[in-house]
Amino acid sequence: MKLISVLVVGLCCSIGFSAQASSGNPTPEELGWEAGVVAPSPLLPRYSEPLFKTVQEGEEAKALAEEELQRIEKLRQGHRHLCGQKIFVNSCINKAEKVLKERERIAQQLIRTADHQIRMIQTQKRQAERNTEPPQPAKRGQVQREVKEASMPANRAGVTGEVTREEQEQANVQAYEAKQQEQAARKAELLKQAEARKAKREARQARYEEDMKKRAQAQQQQSEQSGSVIPFFK
Repeated sequence: MKLISVLVVGLCCSIGFSAQASSGNPTPEELGWEAGVVAPSPLLPRYSEPLFKTVQEGEEAKALAEEELQRIEKLRQGHRHLCGQKIFVNSCINKAEKVLKERERIAQQLIRTADHQIRMIQTQKRQAERNTEPPQPAKRGQVQREVKEASMPANRAGVTGEVTREEQEQANVQAYEAKQQEQAARKAELLKQAEARKAKREARQARYEEDMKKRAQAQQQQSEQSGSVIPFFK
């Protein structure tokens, strides 16, 4: 039953791509695709750990991820068409799907990350605009109340009215500055972690290259020793 369903899928894809070829669009064969062979995600390593500074950067990354999802769907249809012509259809499709699903996961993760960071940037911008807005002119009733309060002697707790508002504004500024410092520290920590991971990757790559170099030298020495020993057995 499973074999029949796979054959039906392959037949449908073949019919679809035949129609596509007749309409003037290139087929997977014309593009030189190899059945089941899919390249890794083009979003890596650039967007492996993105940290956007502006809304525009986040929107551009999100647009690239959405284009990647559309590209993945076209690749999926094309490889089903190509695999339908192979003997081991399921094995061919599964090989392509393994890479396509990983590319799909990376693109969806980039969209979620971009949306989250865009909201954070917009929130910070609104907070900064609110803190820099000029004070609104007082209404008539409020002015009269302030004049009346100013004419009264100050109580032991201190003066009232305008001084209280100034203290509140100062507290708002201090809270905003503390929030900015916290966000800057978080960005610095993320950058530090990214650098640490990069250093680990480079160290692993260096160890791998050194190991390969040692293996090549050992193989060369073994070949030389084998060449010098063979004449004694002739």
